[in-house]
Amino acid sequence: MEYLEIKNISKKFGEKIALNNISFEVKEGEIFAIAGPPGAGKTTLLKILAGLITPDEGSILLEGKDITNLPPSQRNIGMVFEIPPIYPDRTGFENIAFPLKIQKLPKDQIEKKVHEVAELLGIKHLLNRQPSTYSGGEYQRVALARALVRNPKILLLDEPLRNLDAKIQENMRSWLKKLQRELKTTVIYSTHDPIDAMAIGDRVSILLHGNIRQTGTPPEVYLRPQSIDIAEYVSIPALNIFRGAIKEIDKEVVEIDIEGILKIKKKLSKTAIEKLRKGEVIVGIKPRDIDLHMGPPSENTIVGKLVLTQTIGSETLISVEVNSILLRAIVKKKLTSTEESKIMLTLNPEKIYLFHPDTGETIYS
Repeated sequence: MEYLEIKNISKKFGEKIALNNISFEVKEGEIFAIAGPPGAGKTTLLKILAGLITPDEGSILLEGKDITNLPPSQRNIGMVFEIPPIYPDRTGFENIAFPLKIQKLPKDQIEKKVHEVAELLGIKHLLNRQPSTYSGGEYQRVALARALVRNPKILLLDEPLRNLDAKIQENMRSWLKKLQRELKTTVIYSTHDPIDAMAIGDRVSILLHGNIRQTGTPPEVYLRPQSIDIAEYVSIPALNIFRGAIKEIDKEVVEIDIEGILKIKKKLSKTAIEKLRKGEVIVGIKPRDIDLHMGPPSENTIVGKLVLTQTIGSETLISVEVNSILLRAIVKKKLTSTEESKIMLTLNPEKIYLFHPDTGETIYS
């Protein structure tokens, strides 16, 4: 029995399907990240888990107990929204203490619990200050303290870092993960950013158009996406996508003509080859899996014209034109070529994804 079980949850708003037959399990003490673009259904799902929205179908089991129809006050699940509802006219202490006052705990217990959680989160200096004086990170910590002060069985975090700048996001992500390891609290963390999800989650579930498309560890989801839409979503910068034609099948080796810019040979199992019998395939190549070629031309290298360079920190994202087709690549070495000059790239057949042209399913060797 898993700690939290979500079984066949569905929800519609009018004619719009927000969640479609959602099922997954969460282990006690893990960070379970749910990643999906805006509108995928992440907030709706978290609100259903918190008891703020009733599902049309399905059930939620916590430690084996069905909590589907329990009110929020009886679930002991804390939630921090993307924009936390911190009361602007109350001090940090008053904001954090609010859920304890609702429970009508004695004043000395409230004071003790508030100071304990403030100490843990490093925000004791905010207890006598009002939210207008907080930084973005401090604001989120006070909201988190208010959720944690009740000692919830599960903590739901809905896009908690979205409105923070990049540097604060990175610091808060590390801080959150360290805090969760200390508290051993079960956390469900939703985000629109797949990199954010994979950086913080022990496991990641990809939610697209109201459907759970894949669940696994960050390496499993990033390196072995189950379909083209998942591969596109998790690839940053954007996945290169081309049409491919199967020109030759010899035992367990296929030759794929990638839109006339390159022919590659790839070893596949008999089962995988059977899926390619139509002779067409969609080819996906992550920009990070394309290497700058410095020597003479060799197998799996292509020559193109450098048309655009974009500096991304210590790396450079380049766009290369080959036979009127644009190919994006990440260059980690110092780039000496200038725009409009010739450049050579190497593609590793082992890192090229093949997708079924009709279903979008990833075809693995």
